[in-house]
Amino acid sequence: MSASRTPVVEHGTLTLGRLLGQGGQGSVHQVLNKKINTSVNGGWDVVYKEYAPAVLPALDASALAAQVALTASLSTAEGRWLCEKTAWPAAVVERAGHPCGLLMRLVPDRFQFAYRPLGGASRGDRRLANLEFLLNDDAYVAGVGLRVSERDRVLLLADLAATLTRLHRIGIAVGDLSPKNLLFTTAARPECFLVDCDAMRLRGASALPQAETPDWQIPAGEEKATPSSDSYKLALLAVRLFARDQTATDPAALAALDPTLGDLARAGLSADPARRPAPAAWAERLTAVAATASAKAARRPASAKPAPKPPAPPSPRGPGSARPPGTPAAARPPGGPGSPRVPGGTGPGGSGSARVPALRKSAGRTVAVVAALIAVAVLFGLRSSGDDGSSTAQSTTSSGQSSTGGSWTGGTSADDSGGGLGTPDDTDDTDDDTGDGTSAGGGDDTTAGAADDDSDADEDATESPSPTPDPVGDAEVGSCFDDEGTRTRPDLVSTSCSPGAFKVVDIRHGTTDLDSCDGVDDSDESVSSHRHDLVLCLSYLNPGGDAYHAGQGDCVYGPNGSGTWYTEPCETGNFKVLAVYQGRNKSKCDGWPHYNLLKPFSGPSGAGLDRILCLSMNYPDAMGYAQVRQCLLKSGSGSDATFTNTGSCDSSNVVVSGRTGRYEAASFCGNDGWTTWRSREYPELAYTVCYRWR
Repeated sequence: MSASRTPVVEHGTLTLGRLLGQGGQGSVHQVLNKKINTSVNGGWDVVYKEYAPAVLPALDASALAAQVALTASLSTAEGRWLCEKTAWPAAVVERAGHPCGLLMRLVPDRFQFAYRPLGGASRGDRRLANLEFLLNDDAYVAGVGLRVSERDRVLLLADLAATLTRLHRIGIAVGDLSPKNLLFTTAARPECFLVDCDAMRLRGASALPQAETPDWQIPAGEEKATPSSDSYKLALLAVRLFARDQTATDPAALAALDPTLGDLARAGLSADPARRPAPAAWAERLTAVAATASAKAARRPASAKPAPKPPAPPSPRGPGSARPPGTPAAARPPGGPGSPRVPGGTGPGGSGSARVPALRKSAGRTVAVVAALIAVAVLFGLRSSGDDGSSTAQSTTSSGQSSTGGSWTGGTSADDSGGGLGTPDDTDDTDDDTGDGTSAGGGDDTTAGAADDDSDADEDATESPSPTPDPVGDAEVGSCFDDEGTRTRPDLVSTSCSPGAFKVVDIRHGTTDLDSCDGVDDSDESVSSHRHDLVLCLSYLNPGGDAYHAGQGDCVYGPNGSGTWYTEPCETGNFKVLAVYQGRNKSKCDGWPHYNLLKPFSGPSGAGLDRILCLSMNYPDAMGYAQVRQCLLKSGSGSDATFTNTGSCDSSNVVVSGRTGRYEAASFCGNDGWTTWRSREYPELAYTVCYRWR
């Protein structure tokens, strides 16, 4: 490999920001004046990983340089894929001609989530979606703010298996394949993202000595970081992902989901490497199982504390090894311990028709906001930002060495030596419940409530009026209201539960914290009353249908145009929700993979409850979104034929040769095979796809 194709940056040219993390291998720092892949939405932010002095003697500089230069040796498509799926090193950083670290990309936003502390605080921070979170029971997973279904777990594992297949074909063995080195997302489509890539093995060479995470070791005496060792750890991960357990080795839970998967796991954990199924076999079976797996995600528990199991301890990566900030500690579950807030029960029944002042409300909560980076073709390059904020292309470093090496470069800030940007320490678990004063009790609320009580005392004691109905005090789950107030000051009037009303979906007694409704299913507005010391969690009954409350991963359907949309089980011909956004900004859906329809919903006037759903058609099989030159596995024949994306051409038997949006366009395919489909309601989403046998 030519040295001119290895991007190198002199340490002195870097403008470093804050320290993001520190561990056994070294430290990770924010970089303020460099970007990579500048043709993609202005470029990707990068971080600098500096190796600890104790690590440098063991660093194989030539192996690290080969890793950085790899993307230049791959095709544009292969290099793009590698940089979107893994934290591949982007450039070697040198001091006085000697390597001291590397540059890599910040974690893409889609691999973070809004973490909810279990200690009762309603607000959390953005954290890396580390796969360790999923090695706990469903109550814990939902409790920290993750919505993950059985189907999501199957598809996450299928994506990892397909990724390993492709990495092995390139010549990369992961080696330390464990949950701490895997991030995930279920937005748009379930997928994984591999980090700590400078510790991987490329074509038999390792930049750093191979190490393994405790409880994730291969059998003693076996060579580390080989395709066979990756297959062993894939089987171990499959067992633990479905057992919801950090240390399980019994594939019973996996076999209960699908006996064939249980067989794959037992063979994959064999001490004989030759008996272990390749990742491609896993990808094929998991993709088939996903079609019937449950798409219902576990909900956040309202009053019970989940009982998570402790994650595995960190990997020993040299002297002073430590788990990076923002990742789970060995003695506790991801996110830290805590006692959840336990709300009281609901009040007695009955609802009146009077209005009750002295209320406060919080409306228009954000429902889902993560935009995926959708890359097209880019040219690799590093960009320096001047003090005036302008940017210029840079093709050489200050030492005169080329920093332009190929089509793609990538990476992430998350590895064993530090979390990604915006991933604070576990000490943030103890949030200040008072917040900024806008969601806690007190302030104007207390004053208004007191004034209301005083007015009661001024009434003529000689009069004996009929008891005044109190809709808030008498409300129960299922009561409905019109809100005739403003965005910040409610004016509730009891009404029937018809479209356009607000329905009580939960009541939190003993608090006036508006945020106490966070996590309550379908809660759109929270209203507090100091008089009654409670919060009503209200759900808007949208005239457009219950699809208004659909979440990411749910399936919905409705007419093409105006009409009522409903949430329904996922099936061919309806739509999967890729993302949900507050407001009416249609451009937010642009760039989501497989996005092909936007559904807007209007909320009450002035309430800030308008929202849009970004939707993807559920096609009959993988041909629905297949691209030209993509490999697929064809099963069956005639009308019973199905096409599956195994993630590997080696396990496929056809390749896509053409695609058109016309229905039954057999002539378009010439002598090639073809398959076609259309929706009568949405004919614009039809297709005819041509294929050839491999």
